[in-house]
Amino acid sequence: MDWRFWKTEKPRPEEARIWPTDTHDSIRQLLGMYQGAGAPPFANWAAPGIAFAPDVAATAQNAVKGYQLALWFWLFAEKHGTIAARMARETFCLLADAAQPASGDAIDALLDLENRLAHSVEAISAEQRTFRQEGHAVEVPMEFFLATGTLRLWHDSPYAGEAGMSPQGNDYKLADCFRHATGEALSLFRPMIEAVEFNAKSLPNWKWSARMGAAERHLQRRYSNPLFPLHRQMVTAHDVHEARLADSQALLDIRNELNDVRRAFFEKPELPLNWQAYLEGYRDHLDRLDERRLVAGGQNASLGDAIAALRADILATWRAEIQKNRNSLAALDQDEARKAERRTLLYGCDWTAQLLSHGSQIPPEEVVPALLSESPAELEKAVSGLQAEPRLQETLAHCRAAAHRLVGELRAAGHNVPDMTDKLRILDGAHGGALDSAPGPLPA
Repeated sequence: MDWRFWKTEKPRPEEARIWPTDTHDSIRQLLGMYQGAGAPPFANWAAPGIAFAPDVAATAQNAVKGYQLALWFWLFAEKHGTIAARMARETFCLLADAAQPASGDAIDALLDLENRLAHSVEAISAEQRTFRQEGHAVEVPMEFFLATGTLRLWHDSPYAGEAGMSPQGNDYKLADCFRHATGEALSLFRPMIEAVEFNAKSLPNWKWSARMGAAERHLQRRYSNPLFPLHRQMVTAHDVHEARLADSQALLDIRNELNDVRRAFFEKPELPLNWQAYLEGYRDHLDRLDERRLVAGGQNASLGDAIAALRADILATWRAEIQKNRNSLAALDQDEARKAERRTLLYGCDWTAQLLSHGSQIPPEEVVPALLSESPAELEKAVSGLQAEPRLQETLAHCRAAAHRLVGELRAAGHNVPDMTDKLRILDGAHGGALDSAPGPLPA
């Protein structure tokens, strides 16, 4: 993100201070500033001479202080990357919760809103924020759009949802506060961020991502889970950071390959004589990319949309070539339906998708503990997928036998794992009972 509306702020001379270099120490210091009474820069959120009516004051103060806090994490992301900044933010919210119960979620929601507002402001072009007055072009400051967005979207703002209601000058006053607060924050945060180095090993805790990638998901399965060996139950913030980097790279690799496929497809001026095999090759390539996307997990919806859009272009070209042949159109539609059904069965559950992938995040010895770590609903999807694929029938039988043995060992050791009776029943439902054979190799 460009963040052009605060990057242009000129640094102010600041009294020399010694700032923490440790990530955790720096976050704790930031929390002390945010929660402390009278601590800059948050105490200096209002521009000199600006005052708000009581029904607007709380909205203005919370919004501007939230924006200042967001600035710290944006600066941190510029230096250390978005994944590191996300982990720093999670630590900040967890520390806030420890100091003031339930405050962490409120701060997290506040930062989400600040991010959405900033993104929406960044999307406004120079032409959209320029008007002419007495023959001169006048550019509306970005802070003004940030202020109007705040007044319209903030949940306790008197102007929330009231598009036709005049802000009565509060938009201009709030814009002044945003500009003033930016300077106050940057004068402290720039040297503060310059000093700090990111080291995930210094973070004592984290939050699991709302949409986890495959590597992070397997860490979550293992974490303090008696289904896994004791040494595998131990997960650190460093492990989580490394997993998120790997998950992000996996999606980036898929997107880069998709761009290459798109470029190659549209660069060819006309179809070759063997056009059907040519188009089928492109379709199959895209299907493999989409399967990799589903295996990778994470925030991949936009990537899925991009794959689907190119696939639709390829199918449209294919249908145009056979539009006068009803039998060929019907065969293509049937083939598409079979592919969609198979995709749902085999890739509708994280565990099954990861099991079938090359370079799976699930080691062979952890396949069954990972399967039993899924919810009953996800386990049902996994069993359905294994049943539907003939080459996986043996795998299902091995998983069932190993699951019964593992659960028996845990119960004998005094571990009471939730939902395990239901999960074994789901596994047994496929063939009516437990098998005693030893687990065998998984399909290649």
